[in-house]
Amino acid sequence: MITSIYLLLLLLLSLLSSSLPLNLDGTLLLSLKYSILSDPLSLLYNWDYNDATPCLWTGVACAQVVDRLGFPDFYRVTSLTLSNASIAGNIPEDLGFIPHLTTLDLSANFFSGNLPRSLFNASRLRVLDLSGNAFSGSIPAIADVAAISVLNLSYNKLSGNVPRMSPNLTVVSLRRNYLSGEIPVGIGSVQVFDISSNLLNGSLPVGFGGGSLRYLNLSSNRIAGGVPTDFAARIPANATIDVSFNRLSGEIPATGVLVNQKKEAFAGNVDLCGKPVEKLCTVPSTLSSPPNVTAANDSSSAAAIAAIPKTIGSSPETDSAVGGNPAQQHGLKPGVVAGIAVVPLAAVGVLCALILFIYQKRKNVAADKIDGGEIPATATYEFKKDPDVKETRTLPIWPCLTINNVQETSEATVSDCDGQQHDPAIENRQLKRERLLVMMDGETQLESETLFKASAYVLGSSGAAIVYKAVLQDGTAFVVRRIGEGVGKVKEFEQRFKAVARLQHRNLVRLRGFYWGEDEKLVISDYVSNGSLANVGFRKIGSSPYHLPFMTRLNIVKGVARGLTYIHDKKSVHGNIKPSNILLTTDMEPVISDFGLHGLIYGKQARKFDGPVQHFGSRRSTTLQIDPHETGSPYKGPAVFVGCTSPYHAPESLNNLKPNPKWDVYSFGILLLELLTGKVFSDRDLSQWTVGSVAENPDRVLRMADMTIRGDVVAHEEDMVAWFKLGFSCASLVPQKRPCMRDALHVLEKYPCCVK
Repeated sequence: MITSIYLLLLLLLSLLSSSLPLNLDGTLLLSLKYSILSDPLSLLYNWDYNDATPCLWTGVACAQVVDRLGFPDFYRVTSLTLSNASIAGNIPEDLGFIPHLTTLDLSANFFSGNLPRSLFNASRLRVLDLSGNAFSGSIPAIADVAAISVLNLSYNKLSGNVPRMSPNLTVVSLRRNYLSGEIPVGIGSVQVFDISSNLLNGSLPVGFGGGSLRYLNLSSNRIAGGVPTDFAARIPANATIDVSFNRLSGEIPATGVLVNQKKEAFAGNVDLCGKPVEKLCTVPSTLSSPPNVTAANDSSSAAAIAAIPKTIGSSPETDSAVGGNPAQQHGLKPGVVAGIAVVPLAAVGVLCALILFIYQKRKNVAADKIDGGEIPATATYEFKKDPDVKETRTLPIWPCLTINNVQETSEATVSDCDGQQHDPAIENRQLKRERLLVMMDGETQLESETLFKASAYVLGSSGAAIVYKAVLQDGTAFVVRRIGEGVGKVKEFEQRFKAVARLQHRNLVRLRGFYWGEDEKLVISDYVSNGSLANVGFRKIGSSPYHLPFMTRLNIVKGVARGLTYIHDKKSVHGNIKPSNILLTTDMEPVISDFGLHGLIYGKQARKFDGPVQHFGSRRSTTLQIDPHETGSPYKGPAVFVGCTSPYHAPESLNNLKPNPKWDVYSFGILLLELLTGKVFSDRDLSQWTVGSVAENPDRVLRMADMTIRGDVVAHEEDMVAWFKLGFSCASLVPQKRPCMRDALHVLEKYPCCVK
């Protein structure tokens, strides 16, 4: 009976409402419709002033509420959800005055302007999600009377300081904005707090957080200083903290929640040390030397002295030992002291004699083999330890040769060495085997004996190629590639080598010379000491791979463009542009490597693929698949791929075995976009963008900028849009739409923002 009466009343109210004007909630919602500049999906088409209630409008939800007198009040708006609707415009202040609104979700649109203050004063609004828009200005202060518990303003253009947190907030996400200032201390009962990828500075506050905090993300800001012991004292031990990619330094306290974090939570802070990062803290450099250490012993005892803690206290025993005669203090007789000193010296002398004897025996054996017509292929010796590279114990050795410095032609001959006389028969056998060491310029003076004595370290390997770093006795470093069996004739190899070595540019790795032998051949080039783009950023999952300043990135792009323009002007093609082939000097100047090595490594077989001799870029084959995000050594042999497994290779290269300059243009475009956004674009990503779509949606394009350079984007928005246009143009899936490298370089040169 009661139910029937309730339904009857509902029907009567429905009939009456058809003749009533639009209620207050609907009127306030229409203020949003009138502020919309673009509604491409026509979602607001049915928002009509002639309706009595907005409860049937798109995105609007209503519920039964009770008024102040306790009577039911129907048709009141409680939720508005228009996420991912491609709507552009502003949000009016009236929207915050809808009395019963509890949820407002306008995320992933193109709203801009300032945030309405009325939303942050609403007494019943609990969920506010405006993420993924283009709001600017500061975040209004959140009133104590506000009921907001979930606040998501991430991925906008908000600036200014972070406001004080309301006591009702439980989830706060402000990531990827331009917020500055220091970290707010009081965050109330917040359980999730994400303020990553902003411009926050200052230091980590003491006593941060509370017992409710479960997730804290402060990564990718400009927070400096040490990690206070009491920073996370109030945070539960099972919480998750991320302070990666800031400017923190010093030792991480091995207490509380900090010791339970993974190493990645502190990545990108190169000066941090301690147990969580598995890095020992260095001893202060101000340690004083013991009084009895003389200057003559400083060099040999430096390591031991540095390990002595500065806080060691003195005692009568140690003081007397330092101040008096050591022999008398410990009751040792002079004869015993002399014996202790003589025994190690005698042992060293015996060891030296033994080493000299073994060396002479091996030298005689090697001489006997040469007299018998045998030439050793390898020599074994000890290497210095280099912590950054793998250690090897063998390096190719060749007969003693005289080097001819060559410009356009080269003829290397075998001659006497170290004043030794050789049997003509031996010389004829050596000439027959055609073992040559040839340097291609007049600047580099290098002899085979000098190269043989160099310390060698394995830098990388791929297929038939093994790459060494050779450090001469004077400290000069070269890269020596051992590339397997030689081609049929030395003239053919020399012709190919000269074709590549003749191309010299400041943004190309310079080839210095080669060694040609019947069994193997070596290519000698300059050593570039600062690694490559593939390992400069120490990639971290979920964040930018390139933690490089804005200006540095742009200068790298211009350098690569200059190098490729030079290669194309010389009617050549690289064919394998990728981050691991972009080496960096100490001044962060890019140098393109791997140019021309395919033709040298594969000899006659390369002509099946290369066509003209001048095409020396690395080819695809169907023998090996590599990780497109490789971050390994930059010194590897030319890579081979299965189809288009590498995102840096043009899609049409799978069907075209002969490379062309458009391949390099495509690779350059992918590299440019990666430096701008911090991500590698796939074919699917590229299909969603054209030069025209970039011009139509500049705000959306700028939101793709890498979070580590967003602070610089504000001052160069127009330039950034132009650079994105160039990147998508170069990476066009249609080869005919890609510009030539000279035109691309001309575009880059027009924007002075990249010139430091």
